[in-house]
Amino acid sequence: MSLYRRVSIWHYDFRFEGVRYQGTTRQTNKREAQQVLSALKADLARRRVNLPVKSVKFREVSNRYEELSRTDGRPSFVVEKYHIQNHLVPYFGEIPVHSLNREVCEKYKRKRLKEGVSKATVNRELSTLKSIMKYATEYGVAPEGVGRNARMFSGVENKEKRPLKVDEFGLLVEVCVSLGFQVVAPYLLPLVVVGAFAGLRPSELIRLAKEDVDLEIGIIWVRQSKTPSGIRYLPLKKEALEVLQYWLPRTKGKWVFPSPKKPGAHIKDFGKAFDRAVKEAGLQGITPDCLRHTFATEANRRVRRRSDLREMMGHSNDRHTAPYLHQELEDKRAAIEALPVPANFTTVLEKWKAEPRQEERQVRGSQGVEMVGPWGLEPQTSTVSR
Repeated sequence: MSLYRRVSIWHYDFRFEGVRYQGTTRQTNKREAQQVLSALKADLARRRVNLPVKSVKFREVSNRYEELSRTDGRPSFVVEKYHIQNHLVPYFGEIPVHSLNREVCEKYKRKRLKEGVSKATVNRELSTLKSIMKYATEYGVAPEGVGRNARMFSGVENKEKRPLKVDEFGLLVEVCVSLGFQVVAPYLLPLVVVGAFAGLRPSELIRLAKEDVDLEIGIIWVRQSKTPSGIRYLPLKKEALEVLQYWLPRTKGKWVFPSPKKPGAHIKDFGKAFDRAVKEAGLQGITPDCLRHTFATEANRRVRRRSDLREMMGHSNDRHTAPYLHQELEDKRAAIEALPVPANFTTVLEKWKAEPRQEERQVRGSQGVEMVGPWGLEPQTSTVSR
């Protein structure tokens, strides 16, 4: 018998797939005890087919994930929050997380494409969805591997980043100091200068606190980064130090780049202001990330060890640094010209030029002169017809 009463409390005793389960329902009413027993058997059946014990809607999981990201201070929180609130929750909000199968995810992808969104944008949204599903699995409300149902589009290339040339950087900073930008985005010039001369990620730039900058010894500390390797310190270039020495006394609050709209907070993003400056400077294909690419490319030409560059970039592996390094044609030409050449190469080349060419050999052959022996392998001899 599955249920039995001991004194006034109902207990259960049953077998499921050969395993015996015993315990108390903590109920004195038989009907309520029967409901507890049914729930226990349902949970065992759900575990058998790799389903979570509790059915939780996507909206609830996403709220918990947002709270976790906000508490951890993740640099990607702003972007993830935008994806969650504007696209993921409106579509997946009322769906239980264990029901997010491949068909549901594919329908979402088709819907977003019909709305005119690029595949690269959909991939970024799916990346956030995968992070939420990974959290749901760890939380115990989603089966293992459910995030694999959100398959990204393959063959989608991100916009290629490139470093700024010296004259391009000059045009950009000239626009940043114009009167229009000094009124609308006065923080843009120090952001651009520190980004190009220190190589900080945009998310690290906007989170810089004044206590992280030591103007006396010219050091900048990165205390908030996306990875543990990103926590580092960097010496400031003279020009960047001069800009910060002028900028910091003229700002209020604890942040290096305070928000002009929300006192006490740092700016959330400077992409729109940066894009306007790039457009006015007449440049193309330049994003805030290009400042970091510029730093990495120029520093790579001057550092003695690749490990030094890796540490300055805040990377744990050289393969993370490699995409930031760009070689110009002049760099490739200089590297090739620096290849070692044997000391006797010039003499060998002159001798090679002095040897008779194919046309000359044909002329000599027609005059009765035959060259014998493979060229360059054996001493050459000639026989003259008599």
